[in-house]
Amino acid sequence: MLVFFLAMLESDEDRHQFAVLYERYHSRMEETALRILKEQLDTEDAVQNAFLQIIKHFEKIYTIPCEELPFWIISIVKNEALMILRKRRKTIPLEDWNDFDKSVDGITEYIDLVELFRRLPETYRAVLEMKLLIGYSDKEIAKYLNISETAVSSRASRGRALLRKVVEKEGLHT
Repeated sequence: MLVFFLAMLESDEDRHQFAVLYERYHSRMEETALRILKEQLDTEDAVQNAFLQIIKHFEKIYTIPCEELPFWIISIVKNEALMILRKRRKTIPLEDWNDFDKSVDGITEYIDLVELFRRLPETYRAVLEMKLLIGYSDKEIAKYLNISETAVSSRASRGRALLRKVVEKEGLHT
């Protein structure tokens, strides 16, 4: 598949950069898509579609700061996975989301979960998205957000509490 993607790029420099990007992020992209989709074939489709989107907007690779590139790439594959979910309207049980929270069992669609996250303040939303949706460790989140691991843990805990309140207020729990 890499050969197919490389053939779509015009310059040798772009092909080299893409090959490096592919080798570095392919497995993380698969993990992210698999976490969302739960099926290998759908995961492969999401990752391939994400790479096609990256090629389509490849000029951005050179303008995105190195530390933000992984998050840009992961957000693309996450969006592609979400599109696959929307097409099939498949539901994902929350019990598969790292034991996210016992009070949100009534929410069955990933889209609903994303909508709930949007209601949180950015401080908590960023940490919870990276931790629960993308699967980053506290150490990775701390490094990216330039905060301590203790702060990450604290924000995650407070974010969960706020999310629980939103769920209860909306009557989405069982």
